[in-house]
Amino acid sequence: MRLGAISLVISATLLSGCSEKQEANTTLPSTTSAPTVEALPPLGPADFPVPDEARTQDAAGAEAFVRYWIELLNRQQAIPSGQPLRDLSSPECDECSRIAGAFDDAAAAGHRYEGGELSLNDVAEPLMGDGEAAIAFGVRVQPLTVRAPTGSPVPGGVGELVSNAGSGMRLAWSEESRSWIITRMTIG
Repeated sequence: MRLGAISLVISATLLSGCSEKQEANTTLPSTTSAPTVEALPPLGPADFPVPDEARTQDAAGAEAFVRYWIELLNRQQAIPSGQPLRDLSSPECDECSRIAGAFDDAAAAGHRYEGGELSLNDVAEPLMGDGEAAIAFGVRVQPLTVRAPTGSPVPGGVGELVSNAGSGMRLAWSEESRSWIITRMTIG
């Protein structure tokens, strides 16, 4: 009995709410959708991709790309593999090709790198041009020893500490990859 009374009260309340006159909505929903941001195509190693902030065609993006590339170089030295460095540089970048080739040669010979990591000391404001950027920076180069599979140093594979090597990169914007690529580089 009590349940029936409660049901009756709820039904009456709902019906009385619906019996009031309601004005029709005079505006229709928009037929245009909000603009979508197209996802950037993957670039760089799957477990260390180029970050989105390094893929903007402005001074901040150019600087972020340089910082990423130095981190990538340190990462690839530990593997060693040169292909990810080649993927982000043009064939005209002789220094990029030399470093990538050295990593590939070390891997083929079973050599390993000890030390040699780079860290940026300072980065100047990028000079921006039409689809290009030039960036000067100082880099600290840690002492390096390239070791043979036996553990002995490889001839010519020892480098000293360089506390602030004057360096720079010239970048070009690639519409295809929607990223910067290195066209010239100098370390030290």
